[in-house]
Amino acid sequence: MVQMSKISLRKTYKQIREGLSINEVKRLSALINKNLLKQSEYKVASNIGSYYSIKNEVIVNNDIGKKIFYPKISNNKLNFFSDSDTFTFNQFGIKEPANSEQIQLDNVDLFLVPLIAFNEKLFRIGYGGGFYDQTFANFLGRKKRPLLIGLGYDCLKSELNFQTQKDVRLDKIITDKGVYV
Repeated sequence: MVQMSKISLRKTYKQIREGLSINEVKRLSALINKNLLKQSEYKVASNIGSYYSIKNEVIVNNDIGKKIFYPKISNNKLNFFSDSDTFTFNQFGIKEPANSEQIQLDNVDLFLVPLIAFNEKLFRIGYGGGFYDQTFANFLGRKKRPLLIGLGYDCLKSELNFQTQKDVRLDKIITDKGVYV
């Protein structure tokens, strides 16, 4: 299959996602959260890397009893910090926790990863900064590593193989219609 430009795919799927109404986002997010809660790996996880949703990304419901950590870009790297009552906005307009504790990435049980598009081979398209892929590349080849779970709407599934050598494959992608493994 011919590899289509990620820039073109990003634009197309971003329009699809941003075209969802707030009611659709809430309804589909509820279905995705329901599917997430059924995952055995999620049930046993204590430390979870998550994200603050923007631009119609899946709204993640925080589970009571889990420690949730959120991404923050510092020194051009993605690190994760505990939730905070105070926030800042980074250069991309994304909310980041302020005055909170950083967790060592090896201590995270699983990461919930936002996406703009994905394919059945469990690769994702994000905003193009490569922050998630660079961070997760550190885990490649390790026997013990955090689970990588993408969260997205089923309408964002692409039939194309758009991945490159720099992309890190996720372990699962959970959508409103089910789980891709």
